Amino acid sequence: MSSVLEISPLTRVEGHGRINVLFSGTKVEKVSLSLYESPRFFEALLKGKGYAEVPEIICRICSLCSTVHRICSLIAIEKAFDLRVSEQVRLYRELILYGGHIQSHALHLFCLVLPDCFGVAGLSGLADKIPQELKRWLQIKAAGNLIQETVGGRTIHPVTLIPGGMGKPVNREGLLKLRDTLQRVLPETRQAYELFRSFLPNADKLATPLYVSVYPEGVSSFFGDNLTMGNGETIPADSYMDLLRERMPETGNAKTTLVKDQPATVGALARLNLGMPLTPMAAAAFEESRMLMTGADIRANNLAQAVELILAVERSLDIVDILIEADFTREEPAKIVPKKGRGSAAIEAPRGVLIHSYSFDGRGICMGADIVTPTAINHAAMEQDLLALATHMGGADDEGLTGALEQLVRAYDPCISCAVHMLRI
Repeated sequence: MSSVLEISPLTRVEGHGRINVLFSGTKVEKVSLSLYESPRFFEALLKGKGYAEVPEIICRICSLCSTVHRICSLIAIEKAFDLRVSEQVRLYRELILYGGHIQSHALHLFCLVLPDCFGVAGLSGLADKIPQELKRWLQIKAAGNLIQETVGGRTIHPVTLIPGGMGKPVNREGLLKLRDTLQRVLPETRQAYELFRSFLPNADKLATPLYVSVYPEGVSSFFGDNLTMGNGETIPADSYMDLLRERMPETGNAKTTLVKDQPATVGALARLNLGMPLTPMAAAAFEESRMLMTGADIRANNLAQAVELILAVERSLDIVDILIEADFTREEPAKIVPKKGRGSAAIEAPRGVLIHSYSFDGRGICMGADIVTPTAINHAAMEQDLLALATHMGGADDEGLTGALEQLVRAYDPCISCAVHMLRI
């Protein structure tokens, strides 16, 4: 006799989704994950728009991820027109990207994950149980917010990041304020890491995933022109269509993306396993917990994000010091000469590999767009892990199974708003 356990809506995730577990008697037959948030037709909306409009539009795909979408869009546009930006612009973009990672990781770890660790329903329960940890979260999150506001002009949908340059550099006073804030919060990130390291790893290990990340350039952990995989293969980001296969699932409004026709995992855990450059404090933290994360399943992603919080604050401090020392003055954006062509860019969003690709005509009008999001890449792996965990927990009651499956999805830190974009219905 068949039955279905429906977990809807998924709680403490960004967006709306459900899990359906199909049983044949007591045996789990199938698990499906449906991301049913209303679709956003961003790829279609970009067609016919001028290149300068594209970043303005696409960053609205999600408020939490607005900065990384805008930067990825800018890099893809500049590649299409064979344009290189100055070192000043590159540093500001890297700094604000780290600010976005600080915001996102802090929000995910403390608001969405930590209640599970202490067996409470949400922030109100944490406020009663661990008020000092919530204070630490607010300080870390505020540092990320300050980077966004100082560099981007506001907390979400930054206005200073433009094709070919920066609308306005940060003055010395702003940089000094950033440095003071980041110096105060750096020890707090170490304490946050210690907290998440204190939780025992899961004994019921799932299969080791196929990790995928951007192959980093130099000390810039989240930028690069190539994609790399756990099997040792590396390909140019421009050739991403040779690696990735996008499809629409039977249910839901989010694309599913396979890597070499198999599920793959992207995000902080993948980045650490594939050798991303680390700052001294982050490297020390990773070395302490290497055995907990090397070859681990996605439930180690929470600890990996805690390591990246240290990295993001520490690297932000380095960049601020460079900017103060360089004492950059305002410069005009590089002149853009539109031409017919295509540009693709890959960047590490907080949740993993993000790809933007655009084609333009000779006037700089967008003729086609393709956006591959981390949650779309993780979708198939999420379903695979959910099935494995549900099967492993055969015989568990509905409440226990629901809690375990929701926690597994939360470990992926899905951004459903970014994933539900379609060309047509």
